[in-house]
Amino acid sequence: MAEVWFISIDTRSLEGLEPRHEGSFIECVEFLELRPDNWECEPEALPDFKTGNPLIDDSGYIYVLMRATGEEIEEFGDNRWKPGWYKSPLTIVGFEKNLRKKPG
Repeated sequence: MAEVWFISIDTRSLEGLEPRHEGSFIECVEFLELRPDNWECEPEALPDFKTGNPLIDDSGYIYVLMRATGEEIEEFGDNRWKPGWYKSPLTIVGFEKNLRKKPG
């Protein structure tokens, strides 16, 4: 299962943190409105969360990210995607709105 994480800008480790949502790769891609070029880094690493904007960095801005393994990517069958972290263009509010729209 792909994992969705809400991560603050000062995060240096995932120790003690848990994913906020788990789902199929395609489900997470749809909810987070991801594209292959949203890839940040390998799954074992942590992305660089600095924005270069001190107003955003000082505010504790939160990123919504998805982490996917090679197995999940292979099952999806689209070679434009690769294992690792993907940074969503959505805010936490946008992700949660998409999640609530999920047919159930």
